[in-house]
Amino acid sequence: MTHITAPETTLTQTRWTRGDSVALVLVLAAAALLRLISLGRPVELVFDEIFYARDACWYVVGTEAACGITELTSRAHPPLGKWLIGAGIAAFGYEPVGWRVSAALAGTATVGLVYLLARRLLAAIGPRAATVGALAAAGLLATDFLHLVQSRVAMLDAFITLFVVSAVTFAVLDRDRRRDTQDAPIWMRLALGRPWRLLAGASLGAAVATKWSGAYVAPAIIGLVIAWEIADQWRRAPDSGVRRAVRAAFRREAIPTLVLLGLVPLAVYIASYTGRMPGSVLALPWEAGSVWRGIWDHQQAMLDFHTTLGGDHPYQSGPLAWPALQRPVAYWFSDDGGAYREILALGNPFTWWPGIAAIGLLCISWARAGWGLHRPEPVVVLGSAATYLPWLALSGDRSQTFLWYFLPTVPFLTLALGTLVAWGWGRRGGRVAGLVYGVVVVVSFGFWVPLLTALPQQPDAWRSRILFTDCDRPDGSRPTLPDDSTSSGAPPGGWCWI
Repeated sequence: MTHITAPETTLTQTRWTRGDSVALVLVLAAAALLRLISLGRPVELVFDEIFYARDACWYVVGTEAACGITELTSRAHPPLGKWLIGAGIAAFGYEPVGWRVSAALAGTATVGLVYLLARRLLAAIGPRAATVGALAAAGLLATDFLHLVQSRVAMLDAFITLFVVSAVTFAVLDRDRRRDTQDAPIWMRLALGRPWRLLAGASLGAAVATKWSGAYVAPAIIGLVIAWEIADQWRRAPDSGVRRAVRAAFRREAIPTLVLLGLVPLAVYIASYTGRMPGSVLALPWEAGSVWRGIWDHQQAMLDFHTTLGGDHPYQSGPLAWPALQRPVAYWFSDDGGAYREILALGNPFTWWPGIAAIGLLCISWARAGWGLHRPEPVVVLGSAATYLPWLALSGDRSQTFLWYFLPTVPFLTLALGTLVAWGWGRRGGRVAGLVYGVVVVVSFGFWVPLLTALPQQPDAWRSRILFTDCDRPDGSRPTLPDDSTSSGAPPGGWCWI
């Protein structure tokens, strides 16, 4: 299995090339076009936009006449995601483009960040292979079905994915930072000599301030940061032993890590409530009517909501079913005029299923390489595990979980695939396999894109894209068309894309 091993990445990184600039511009342009063209289709609120778009309108406009509500429709999540949706509404008005544009920009930015992260992780392989691997990882995310859909609707998941990828990217940049800060400019000293770690902490706080599940990636980031610092101390004094390296890393990094990955995320999280929590800032935290008491009460209300949510939803599915694509979610469906139009939250099987296998191959290559820390594998493997595995433990008492919760894991699947492409690029067989795989992904995207963007299809063409129709429900009913208006009832027991 020597074909899946790669050289150890050192702190001396392969320089950015003109090819990288061209590749990044091209993949960003493609991602932006896919997410922005016809963003106003359909013109009505789609699926959970009925909560987030209307609440975001209430944040920035605050009138019943404009938003159609007299109070917030949902208090299940912190405010930041709604603030970001509201920014688009403030810029373009309370209409479809206005409430969706922020998600589209967030999705586009995530594609660019995946390129930068992959390029940094693969730098030791060589400039050409690193550029190809980064382009593959970013291109796979740009054309992923679920990421495209979530980037074109006013929901929260495109934002949480952006902040998760941002936090990991900044943590990797912090790993490769310049270590001597004695002559550093004042702005770097204000960041405790760790500006990238400061940004990683701010991104973590923003992820949690969008959805609590943004915190899932924190243990992976903090664990990697600690491991990298211990390895750096050991590299400086290889004869001192592990214990001395741990003590030296603790003395040097304990305070910066606590402040930048602990207090900074907390400050960002609290700041997201600015303008949304009435009361006195100067009052005692436990006093009724204080801002701090209001924030605390909201945390309790959110906890109660997520721990007591019961009942069934016809489009729900458990975490084990997500990567298998057992139950996609019909966000919107119309059969007016004889043509079918649909927005289906679906992952690309030609990305997700090979991506799961690629994660497994990276685990093997990491073990064969002696669990080296300055390699792409620990970042990709731990990032995917941290964003997915907590759902297996925490969703047992909650029935209503859905495929789109898997979205923050998808960039790590594309990073794993991009890594394999880069490792194989030095051989003719690897280049051929990578190009053939790219063609397969592009063709599959072209085939399914009408199902993702509400393009009109004839009924037979629509049915040809619905691969799985084992849709018998426990009550004996069997849907033949999607029903985006029903929010109660048990889901089918088999693989069902209707």
